[in-house]
Parts: sequence; structure tokens; C-alpha cells
Amino acid sequence: MITGLLADSARHKALLPAAIVRGLGALEGRDLAGLPAGRYEIEGEKLFFLVQDAVLRPAEECRPEAHRSHADIQLPVSGRERYGAALPVAGMQPVEDLLDSKDVAFYAAPENEFFLDLDPGSFVVFFPGELHRPCVAVQESTSIRKVVVKVHASLLGLQAEQ
Repeated sequence: MITGLLADSARHKALLPAAIVRGLGALEGRDLAGLPAGRYEIEGEKLFFLVQDAVLRPAEECRPEAHRSHADIQLPVSGRERYGAALPVAGMQPVEDLLDSKDVAFYAAPENEFFLDLDPGSFVVFFPGELHRPCVAVQESTSIRKVVVKVHASLLGLQAEQ
């Protein structure tokens, strides 16, 4: 997991994986609040972003998830979003496995989960296999605009686990 500010990503390009820099760079100068919700290609299936209008809910109503083939770069656009995250736990089994069809598996809440809050202008990167719980409300349920950049594992020098 990596967190940072979108405004600092160019300054930190030597520290960040090149594909993360390209994904963040593709957002520069775009009116993310004004784009219609949907999918936007950067480098085809390997690097693209989703503009989403999401409802933030209490943590217990959101499911921890992980991906096999893609990293997520999550960026709130219009409000503060809380994310759960957890270090890997050996042998943890999904409660719903959609990895083959949708590159996502959902898990029960892990004991070692921690939370971080992000404001617009900040981002968090969850690498393939890293457990994360997006769309958590900081206080009460609300709607926000967010962007999720999907970065294929191969662009990060990783092999998607089977």
C-alpha cells in the first residue's frame, strides 16, 4: 500500500512505480468532478480508470476485498472517504470469490484491519492481493464522486496469482 497527494506525484515519480505515475498522470488536467461516471481507457485493459458515484456506508456494511490481476489507485474527488486495510493473513479464504469473472474476492473483516481517511487530492494504492475496504463513511452515510485507476499486475512487474 502507498498513500500520497496527487499534487506530489510528479515530484515523487522516481519513488513510485512507472505504471502508477502514468495512471496518476492520466488524471492531471481532467475535470474529474465533471466527467460522466464510467470507464476511461489509458492503456487498454492494462491501465484504465473508473469514475464512480459511490455511497459511503458504515464499515460493517462494506466488505473487505482484494484483487488478483489489478492494483487499485483510489482517489476521492468530492468528499472524505475512509478505507479499511489489513496486512495479509496466511490462509485467509474469501467468503465470495469472483476473481475469475470480475477480479475481486470479498472477505470477512480481518482482525488486524486499520483505517485511514482520504480527502480529495489524496490517493491510496492497493496492490494485487492487498486486502482493502473502500466506501466507508467517516461519519454518516453520504454520496461522493471517486476515481479508481486500475493497473494490471504485469505493469508493476508482478505476476497475477492464480
